[in-house]
Amino acid sequence: MGATISILRRELGAYFNTPIGYVFMVFFLLLTCTFYVSTLFDQGVVEMRNYFGLMPIFLLIFVPAVSMRLWAEERKLGTLEVLMTLPVKTWQAVTGKFGAGLIFIALWFVLTFPIPLTLMWLGKPDMGPIVCGYLGTMMLAMIYLSIGAFASSLTSDQIVGFVIGCSINFVFFLLSFQPFLELIRDYSPPVADLVAQFGVEYHFESISRGVVDSRDIIYGLSVTALFLFLNTLVIERRR
Repeated sequence: MGATISILRRELGAYFNTPIGYVFMVFFLLLTCTFYVSTLFDQGVVEMRNYFGLMPIFLLIFVPAVSMRLWAEERKLGTLEVLMTLPVKTWQAVTGKFGAGLIFIALWFVLTFPIPLTLMWLGKPDMGPIVCGYLGTMMLAMIYLSIGAFASSLTSDQIVGFVIGCSINFVFFLLSFQPFLELIRDYSPPVADLVAQFGVEYHFESISRGVVDSRDIIYGLSVTALFLFLNTLVIERRR
């Protein structure tokens, strides 16, 4: 556990030692909040459903941008070999880097606290869906981040890692994207319903509506564990 914490601190510090981390954070907050505020007054309802509705698409792009450096940079600079010679198990390095990325992303949403505070000032929002929306968003970030970390481990080029991460994330998003499901439903409704359950948006929407189902939590943890396991296998082969 000590090795995992050490790597987590090292990686978390790397996000704030360069302006890039701050740029990602500020750009994400400005972009998502601008989209949300532009619809808030038109909607006339004090809720954050529109805000959380943006997350499956925005995080699909922003999370791989955060994770693309996790392993690709180590390989490019030649520090991966040094890291692997230390008394650190591969799974500890993988979980440490993943934990740092997740904390960094979580900070983005901590900084959105003025939104629910403003809604409470404007009226009496239902806090249940808001809390569940944040929970679902973090589950979404967790899945996308594990995929992005795996993609980063496959290459020494950060841009290639970003493209691979976005592509895999898009597949998981597409599986529960309604226009895509409608095409399948024209041929076989049962198959469409089955395919939808493998998509991230299907489970995200369930949680963001205020319904925390154990099946959605198990899905998020399972997909995350799968890609962290694949990440570990890739790094272990290079050890």
